[in-house]
Amino acid sequence: MMMKLSIMRDFLESGGSEAIVHSLLENWGFEQDSVRFLRASSNFVFVFERNGEKYILRVTPNGNRKKLMEEVSFLSFLSVNGVSVNIPERSKNGNMVEEAKSDLGVFQAVVFNLLPGAQYEIEELLERQFYLWGEALGNLHNCSKQFLKKHSTLINYVQQFAELDSILPQNESLAQRELETIKTWLSTLEINQDNYGIIHFDFELDNLIWDGDNVQIIDFESSMGNWYVADIAFALRDLFIGKVDFSNKSFQLFLDGYRSKRNLTESEISEIPMFLRLHNLITFTGLFRTLDVHKDRNNPEWIHGLQKKLESKINDYRAGFKRGDL
Repeated sequence: MMMKLSIMRDFLESGGSEAIVHSLLENWGFEQDSVRFLRASSNFVFVFERNGEKYILRVTPNGNRKKLMEEVSFLSFLSVNGVSVNIPERSKNGNMVEEAKSDLGVFQAVVFNLLPGAQYEIEELLERQFYLWGEALGNLHNCSKQFLKKHSTLINYVQQFAELDSILPQNESLAQRELETIKTWLSTLEINQDNYGIIHFDFELDNLIWDGDNVQIIDFESSMGNWYVADIAFALRDLFIGKVDFSNKSFQLFLDGYRSKRNLTESEISEIPMFLRLHNLITFTGLFRTLDVHKDRNNPEWIHGLQKKLESKINDYRAGFKRGDL
């Protein structure tokens, strides 16, 4: 989920944010004039250089340190088992996660090496790349299954629904009805070691870096316990605007690649439309959590623009609930 706008505003508009970033980077070492802001979503992301090499700094406001350490453990396991991921770099103190406290709150930092390669929009992908995309996800899920034999899951769907309940406004009747429908549906799904485990949750193209045919995976901060097929639905959501076409050639190529690494039943595939409805509800609810600032003329102009954009998305999802869209 995107962070609250109040946190984003206060950090990016604060004169003290640079000091926070630099104090965190001191734990790894960095070249003073190399730090550049990339983006803000669920966290703040910067690129910097050290000894001529580029790295990524990910800063999480008020993060859950235990969850961050579980993510690091999962990434390390994936890497030694043949999944191309960017593993966090240890700090000078030997830590994967470092922390800074300030008047703006507590910030946890993780540093990754900057992976080489290209990123693509879905319309730019070749047929072979849809196959490789699916193959990479199947390989990830195979490793996830092995990881679960040794570790407990990260946040699971039960905890996620508790969070949805706490955030979703009671006067959003259509969304509340959708929530109950999805709860009922999920209660009918079987959970076993073959169909359920740790998923990436956001395996879309924004989080893949292609080095030739090698699909490198980034941004595991949303990983959680869920059904593996949910990862397929969430990854391919841009293919299915309004309706799932199971005969779509790109979809079939993705499935062929996935099945080259992991078995996938027709029953699992049939649940994709409902998992897309789940994703829409999660996104809709997350937008309410994000929009926590009043329409105050004292807010910077970029906040006003972002508010309008997010409110428009809320209205689109609300209209979709009314129509019964995916």
